[in-house]
Amino acid sequence: MKPLIVSAALALTLTACASAEERAARAQAQLAADQAECKTLGFTPETEAFSNCLLKLREIRAEEASAREQRRANNRAIWGPDWPWYYRRGFRGRHW
Repeated sequence: MKPLIVSAALALTLTACASAEERAARAQAQLAADQAECKTLGFTPETEAFSNCLLKLREIRAEEASAREQRRANNRAIWGPDWPWYYRRGFRGRHW
């Protein structure tokens, strides 16, 4: 069982790593998607309103990431190591 867990953790770790080129490509793709969205909304490229639209989309994405991280932190607080010992491990010895 342990080799399976270790290999799964290793696979997840390796897939989570991204090279600088991959991160740059993702950022470029996100920028292209944001520009397309702002054009769809009717903003003209190379204007201040278009730049504000791009900035607002970036802010929204940052807020969503922050909310996601807050939910993860809350889940870690609920199910994490702060729980009493009798919830974290099974009973040892007699079961009355």
